[in-house]
Amino acid sequence: DGMGLELSYDKLVIAVGAQPNTFGIPGVQEHGLFLKEAEDSAKLHAKLLSNLEKAAALSHQGNKYATEIDRLLKVVVVGGGPTGVELCAELADFKNHDVVKRYGTDISDRIQIILVEAMPRILMPFDESLANVAKEHLVSKGVEVRTGCGVTYVEGQDVTMQPSTPRTATAEQKAEAASKAKSEEVGALVWVAGIGARPLVKKLAKQLGQTDMRGLKVDETLKVEGTNDVYAIGDCALSGSPPTAQVAAQQGKHIGRALRDGIDSPFNYNHMGSLICLGSNNGMAQFPDSGKFNVWDAIGASNLGANANDQRGLTGLPAFVIWRSTYWTKLLSTSSRLSLASDWVKAKLNGRDVVEPVLKRAATLKAPVESFGTELKRNNTIRLVKNVGAIATDPVAAANDGEKKKKKRFWLF
Repeated sequence: DGMGLELSYDKLVIAVGAQPNTFGIPGVQEHGLFLKEAEDSAKLHAKLLSNLEKAAALSHQGNKYATEIDRLLKVVVVGGGPTGVELCAELADFKNHDVVKRYGTDISDRIQIILVEAMPRILMPFDESLANVAKEHLVSKGVEVRTGCGVTYVEGQDVTMQPSTPRTATAEQKAEAASKAKSEEVGALVWVAGIGARPLVKKLAKQLGQTDMRGLKVDETLKVEGTNDVYAIGDCALSGSPPTAQVAAQQGKHIGRALRDGIDSPFNYNHMGSLICLGSNNGMAQFPDSGKFNVWDAIGASNLGANANDQRGLTGLPAFVIWRSTYWTKLLSTSSRLSLASDWVKAKLNGRDVVEPVLKRAATLKAPVESFGTELKRNNTIRLVKNVGAIATDPVAAANDGEKKKKKRFWLF
């Protein structure tokens, strides 16, 4: 709005996070749905339910709108990382349980969930054996997994995909991949293919003379290079650690202690493991094996990697319990934990909430709106009670008392 606010500081911590990275692919920003902010999930929720309602209405016309129904019920998720896999798993559960109950098998059987990943396999942060287990689980739930495939263009309802090529691909290889490009009409395109720096971060990096625009480069103490008393943490910082919530949480604690004690010390990331939910009471976990306490053998965790003592993998219900327990304990208040536990119980007993969210709330009262310092408009019944004494002493008021009582009854009922 052309307004600015200038603040002085002793210490400055930049923790603005990141934004979805579309990699410059035409049409993604305009026509894609994202899953980065809280508002993004509400938009996706509304889009999916709107498409279901439209498809259900059109299905009563027989096969007249069969093509449109199939388009509405096709969901493409781009990005085979933990976010994309978890989203596909939840969508498959929603399809196989809630959509069947509300819309019937005529609609649920026509829903297509497609997971697109440009890399040769999904879940690159996980061991390949665990990634294969996750892929088999998704396929068994009706999810189509396309690896080595990338989106090149999006226009309205059309999504163009082709085989992905490495950065070192020759012109002939790129031309061959482009010749295999195909377009599909989809009902929803969800983009979870990676993150990029926000405009503010790029602007700051440029002003500081940094050449890497992916984020703010920091030293071992998380201080932004080229500055004094300015720190960066989380997804906006290039610290050499992966851009995950686990890293950001540890960096936040590290900076908090540094500011409290007035001592800058090197940040050491302690990887606690990776968790993912696969839906249907299934999960997957990969933890570093310290060798100090052999709990993994007790719960059936298998060895992973070339060195059997490096990593342990766990799948199925035990991993799902660990996943839920971990995220439940990360909530900041007891009320939030109780609310989440209540939501889990309600979803288990009654299914997921299928009420379309309100994205833009309209004012229920027109101007002028009451605010502090203005006279409050009280209920009419209260005003009548205050005037009882005046009615008793005023003959004119007493004569009209019967008529007012009739109006009072009308107002109340």
